[in-house]
Amino acid sequence: MDPEELWGKFMAVMNAAISNAGVSPGDIRCLGLSTQRATFITWDRRNGVPFHNFITWKDIRADALVRHWNSCLTMKAIRFGSSLLYLFVRSKRYLAASVLKFMNIQVNMRLKWVLENNEMVKHLADEGHVMFGTIDTWLIYRLTEGKVHATDYSNASGTALYDPYLEDWNTFFLKVFQMPKSLFPELRDSVGDWGVCSAKFFGVPIPITAVVSDQGASLFGSCSFERGDVKVTLGTGAFLDVNTGSKAHTSVKGIYPVHGWKDKDGLVHMAEASSNDNGTVIEWGQMIGLYEKASETSELASSVKGSEGVFFIPGFQGIQAPVNDTTATGGFLGLSASTTRAHLVRAMLESLAFRIYQIYRAMLTEADHELLSLRVDGGVAQNDFLVQMIATLTGRPVERPKSTEVSALGAAFLAGMGAGIWKSRKELIPLREVEKTFHPQFELQDHLLNQMKQWEKALQRCTKWHSKSGLNKESKAPKGNTIWEAVGQKKETMLLQGREGEGDDDLPDVNYYESSTYHASQASRKEGRKFATERNMINSFSLVLSAILFCLLSSYFYTWL
Repeated sequence: MDPEELWGKFMAVMNAAISNAGVSPGDIRCLGLSTQRATFITWDRRNGVPFHNFITWKDIRADALVRHWNSCLTMKAIRFGSSLLYLFVRSKRYLAASVLKFMNIQVNMRLKWVLENNEMVKHLADEGHVMFGTIDTWLIYRLTEGKVHATDYSNASGTALYDPYLEDWNTFFLKVFQMPKSLFPELRDSVGDWGVCSAKFFGVPIPITAVVSDQGASLFGSCSFERGDVKVTLGTGAFLDVNTGSKAHTSVKGIYPVHGWKDKDGLVHMAEASSNDNGTVIEWGQMIGLYEKASETSELASSVKGSEGVFFIPGFQGIQAPVNDTTATGGFLGLSASTTRAHLVRAMLESLAFRIYQIYRAMLTEADHELLSLRVDGGVAQNDFLVQMIATLTGRPVERPKSTEVSALGAAFLAGMGAGIWKSRKELIPLREVEKTFHPQFELQDHLLNQMKQWEKALQRCTKWHSKSGLNKESKAPKGNTIWEAVGQKKETMLLQGREGEGDDDLPDVNYYESSTYHASQASRKEGRKFATERNMINSFSLVLSAILFCLLSSYFYTWL
């Protein structure tokens, strides 16, 4: 994703919003940002020039690294050591670490890939000249003209480079991955002083008073303020988030402890699980000609009494929690000569509801508190058939708001609180508008639960399908907008403006990076990293032996006592 293209679209949306609202920029009290997590970029601290395009959460270039690290001796030692620590200390932080596995959607491995495959970025990072940021960080940096390099706790918690228990960047893994802490932005409360949007963009300075992740904003926008409140976002992917209050959730089923937001009342934790294929399934059905518009699917599914034994597995990108199988595939099972288009569409929508209930059920088994209200948002939440089925499976009323774009509403609410427009969360509850409440159809619940058991059997047929994650093993360098292109673009602009030679001191010394001195130093660095890798393996092996010895001694003394 080209950062300049993103910036252009961001500015276009901002200007359109101001125009459509019929206000002038001077009327705007504050600005709040809600952005997608886990998509990141790195840029030069000295001039703000990006080193590469945004690397999105769907990018799989680091798949080989993910598989390597999940199976390497270092991670085995970390898991084993964490299990021992949990056995004696009983800290849930160590329980979570004992089952830790990395995924492609997390930032950590993709950032490590950049540092391993772009020698220049690695070199400049070691010298403290590289800045890292997710979309929120980069937008704030641009809006404040480089004055603020920061992110909020909710966005940081989605990187897998942050410790939700210590509420800070995970210095242990930063050292393991050899990532300088100078890369990372300052952590700030979601609500507060985020600087001022420069007057050059909208004619007047606008205070930025809130920054929050899309899922955190969605939880806040749905007014899910109580511990146990549940929000389900049905978009491209499906996200089920539970407000866990002041405590981080610990899971052994792939449910992640992340943050919702942080304001003057403190940090709100969330337990989050996702299904990567939700809206993508609807789009796929449209692409292959099952229907012309996504809005037709609910009526099509309702036109038949059942799926006639047909099941669909939404596993284009594997199956996430609680199955956690990246090698799973998707597809239809149970087809017969009498299967119609309506049966296929119904099976697809049923599969999306089954995945949501599968996650909800896992949450129920792990939660140490009751799950309360259930609210949906996102574009796919407009599908009545799907939302009604979720209500019946869970046995809970499901509320759908008038506007399903709840993340934007949450960002506005938080920004307003930061600007003093609202003083407390209670003032926001009357502002939330519910379009429809779907009540459980208990007379159908047993039938659906039995049907789900059959669906889970079909799911088992689709697990462990791809022997090696079913992903491309080749890793390609980020395309477009590299530092070399940026240097050329800036010099070309200077020539056009009659400013040749100006600002060259701010640009990276390209000649140095092409020199024999640089390449010799890089060869030396590679040897150093090879030695460091071997040393890490030895240290990990020593750690495992120490842990085993510790267990044996503990067992001996326990028996002796």
